[in-house]
Amino acid sequence: MKKVFLLSIITVFTLVFISCSNDDDGAVSNATEEEVVGTWNLTALEATDGRSDTTIEGTTIPATFKAVGKDFQTIVTFSEDPQVVTSEGSYTTVLSTTIAGENDTQEQEGEDFFASEKWRLDGSTLYFGSGEEEIGYTIVELNDSKMSLRYELNETVESFFGTSTVSATYNMTLSK
Repeated sequence: MKKVFLLSIITVFTLVFISCSNDDDGAVSNATEEEVVGTWNLTALEATDGRSDTTIEGTTIPATFKAVGKDFQTIVTFSEDPQVVTSEGSYTTVLSTTIAGENDTQEQEGEDFFASEKWRLDGSTLYFGSGEEEIGYTIVELNDSKMSLRYELNETVESFFGTSTVSATYNMTLSK
């Protein structure tokens, strides 16, 4: 049963790239498209303050999680015309969970998380995707050599395990 919940948490971790939410606290106020365009190296990726409450047949099971990326070999490219973001390469995510007092740590290989997605800049928010599939990241730092992005996840997810309410703060750092 522990494995079922762990798989649920891992699935939720990947939802950061298909959900939409943002938080403007601490955001950069003067971001420009010219600063975003170019080739960047993924140098940090983490999820903090992760919490999941999964309800199965009327029983709620709380879990906490954190994730930290390592072994980054990922290049992210923001093109200008058209505005498309792509990534290539890989990284490893170390996912630590606590479910019902049991701690577990697993590593998962990550790959090209931007697969020719559209991007757009609106104030201090960098959006990826289009329409209902659009994800908004708050730009918390942007200069000639570094871009730091934050995403606040707060979702309810239905799966064959049950219903999970998930929250976490995701941070991504890109460097030139």
